[in-house]
Amino acid sequence: EVFPWLVDVTRGMSQLLHGPPERLLPLPSATVGTNAILRSWQRRTAPSRQRAAMLSVAYGSTKKLVMKLAEESGFQVDEAVLEFPLTDEDQILSALDSVLQPDTTLVVLDLVPSNAPFVLPPEAVDLCRQKAPNCFVLLDAAHGLMGLPMKLAGPGSLPVDAVVTNCHKWFCGPKGTALLYVAEQHQDWIEPLVISHGYGDLAGFYWPGLADWSSFLALDEALAFWDLVGIEPARTYCNYMARDAAMLLADAWGTELGIPEELLSTMALVQLPELKALPPGRHGYDEAELVQNALYARKIEVPVKALSGKLYVRVSAHIYNHIEEYETLRDAVLELREQSL
Repeated sequence: EVFPWLVDVTRGMSQLLHGPPERLLPLPSATVGTNAILRSWQRRTAPSRQRAAMLSVAYGSTKKLVMKLAEESGFQVDEAVLEFPLTDEDQILSALDSVLQPDTTLVVLDLVPSNAPFVLPPEAVDLCRQKAPNCFVLLDAAHGLMGLPMKLAGPGSLPVDAVVTNCHKWFCGPKGTALLYVAEQHQDWIEPLVISHGYGDLAGFYWPGLADWSSFLALDEALAFWDLVGIEPARTYCNYMARDAAMLLADAWGTELGIPEELLSTMALVQLPELKALPPGRHGYDEAELVQNALYARKIEVPVKALSGKLYVRVSAHIYNHIEEYETLRDAVLELREQSL
């Protein structure tokens, strides 16, 4: 009985994402989808004569995967380096433009990078098409579902070749639920990582050997929840809460946002003030981990990022968050300024 139910859930998700259900495939995670796409690309092309491009803030496991494929196949990876704080979207487009070449055949872009949560300007995809006409564009939209009004096909959609997104983040589905969208012209060569009884067409993604589809089937309840609550009002609340929280923190700490307001969605980046326990100068991963652990000891869970030698907190906002929680973070950091870590 499982396959008709899987199809039913996929159809429901396709209506939310405005894309044909036959091009939408169930996955346990966006990382699995990224691996399936890039391994298929590697098998299909002659990678030693290719170039790949991505931003310096691409998701960590994706960067490792691309570098692993480059090591195996001998293609060149060009990384567009972003400096923080960002001032505007032109900074992103300029960095990407600097690495795109006519022979770039793979571009991996994050709709909202996890480490630096700006919303990718739509012009970035247009730029890829102009500078590298033959490139395959994979969009990592792990933070996109619910957080942004995603549209996979038709007018107003981004002209990318494949999209991966997670359902367990802003959409509030169970863990172990993700989706892969593949444009029609590429469906004949995209293969699942596991070859099993469904192999031969995209049905292979629905039959990867023995699998427990309970989490994916439970997405029906998430769809029903958002239909009841109203996904547009919820998204508006999250976006405004993230901005309000970011401005509250920056004003109290005397610092600045790492990303301008117009490029924010449900997350924001706020620079930390100078902390007495840390030596002056540039800071990296070790210092970020020290601060994050110190906040965790105060029962505050917030990622601390090191970007361009500066430390930032990445705050998130959902419908269950309220401004008082960010005031608690504000006060905890102010206390840390004069304390040891």
